[in-house]
Amino acid sequence: MNIDDIQAFLAVVSSRSLTKAADSLHVSQSSVSHRLKNLERELGLELVQRGKGLKTITLTPAGENFILVAEKWIQLLQETQSLKSGTNLALSIGAVDSVNTYLLPGIYHQIICQYPDMRLHIYTQNSANLYDLMEERAIDIAFVLYERIIKNIELTPFFSEPMVVVRLAVPENMSVQCIHPCQLKARDELYHEWFPAYQLWHNKWWDFFHASHIQVSNGPMVLPLLQTPQQWAIVPLSIAQSSAVAAKYTIQTLTDPPPNRICYKLTHKLAKSRTKEALGIFNTFAATLPEQFKYLNKIDLAARLYP
Repeated sequence: MNIDDIQAFLAVVSSRSLTKAADSLHVSQSSVSHRLKNLERELGLELVQRGKGLKTITLTPAGENFILVAEKWIQLLQETQSLKSGTNLALSIGAVDSVNTYLLPGIYHQIICQYPDMRLHIYTQNSANLYDLMEERAIDIAFVLYERIIKNIELTPFFSEPMVVVRLAVPENMSVQCIHPCQLKARDELYHEWFPAYQLWHNKWWDFFHASHIQVSNGPMVLPLLQTPQQWAIVPLSIAQSSAVAAKYTIQTLTDPPPNRICYKLTHKLAKSRTKEALGIFNTFAATLPEQFKYLNKIDLAARLYP
């Protein structure tokens, strides 16, 4: 496979447009189209759907499946070039969406600033897929939300954080610092199944057979859907804190809270020496994160939010 063809495919995947893909690659639209056809010819697969009047590019099932292969191909090429130079470190990191969005960016930023030659490959997947990627050795470290025992993979708790209620920051909500679950109506909930123990706790307070009005598959989606003062969502503290900074949302603690959300770190027991070196750098910057949550678990949220 040709790197130009692979990059053209990934650019189309990212933009879903031949024109935008061509702009990002600084080539003509016909060149992108030609590269896609070359790749499809070599693979013997149709990767994109073609038809008159289509404003956006739609991938075929084969195209969807090929995304990860293409990303791995680019990564392997970069690692091969790194071996030639003998200097650059690289680390492939996978995490669930909420962890990658709200917790790890600060660590990524510190690595980029202090180790500018170190390459990071960052993947966002659900926990099940992250376990699969670790088994395939496609990533070096992962952050998941449930335990699963796999040979040659080390699993350790990374941090624990409380679950809290988030609502619009209007006077009637901001005046309530702590709330009991029975005061929250199911019809006003924006629900996401964060982890199995949370689901069990949730079923204790709200009838399982009377589903919440809005359910989302992606946890962070609950925030933009909060539109009325009556609506509420239960989220991990890290997401709640990030949302409260904008002063659009307020945080309420629960008098009978669910179990804390525990994030687990996965690493390979038999990691390569260069990978161990890169992991050591990551772990140095990540070391303060669990301590941060220990501190947050002890302090009075109400006092912190409403001094």
